[in-house]
Amino acid sequence: MRRRQSFWAGIAVACLAAVPAFAGNVYEQPDDVAAAVKHIVSATLAADATVTLGPVFGARYMRACAGALNVTLTGTPPYEEASVTCGQPGWTLYVAVTVAAVEAVAVAARPIAAGTPIRPGDLKLLKEPIALFAGRQVYYNTADLVGAVPLMSLSRGAILTASGISQPVVVQAGQSAAVTVYSGGLSLTMNAIADETGHVGDTILMTNPASGQRFHAAVSKSGLTIDLN
Repeated sequence: MRRRQSFWAGIAVACLAAVPAFAGNVYEQPDDVAAAVKHIVSATLAADATVTLGPVFGARYMRACAGALNVTLTGTPPYEEASVTCGQPGWTLYVAVTVAAVEAVAVAARPIAAGTPIRPGDLKLLKEPIALFAGRQVYYNTADLVGAVPLMSLSRGAILTASGISQPVVVQAGQSAAVTVYSGGLSLTMNAIADETGHVGDTILMTNPASGQRFHAAVSKSGLTIDLN
């Protein structure tokens, strides 16, 4: 009986002695994967942005990479996906990435009723998470919105978007208007007929009544322009 106990004790010691040979860095370390992803993402972030990663514990089941980890980002901020690839022994791990970046955008400084032209004091710039307006056209200069008309009533702090704003009309279809052409350091002005109604920010078709030539002109608060530079 004592000999049998000694035999199994010897087997147990042998098994325990073998564990360190498979421990250590045989499998990839989740912290190393997270660090590699954050290093790539941080290169494109603003100073006040933060990054949150999805689970990386799957790295524990990957054999340790013999070389550097290669990270590729796909998707549209603030929601992206990082593919972490190891060339040797060869595996890929996908990690969800959420970027909590902020940008200063135009918001309502006070309630604004629908159909009421916007005045300078009605707006202010406020840093907002990009996730709140991702995929929509917003404004980064309050001066661009003065005179515009909100299509719906805006509460204090509401982010202004292009789809909710009607810009002022600068020229009506069929109206004659001056068009300034810029080329190099020179400029010239000619009169043309608007083929379309032009709001601030539009590009509309115009016709030169003298030659019949048609062309496009950009519409701004200061008038119609063509920039050939």
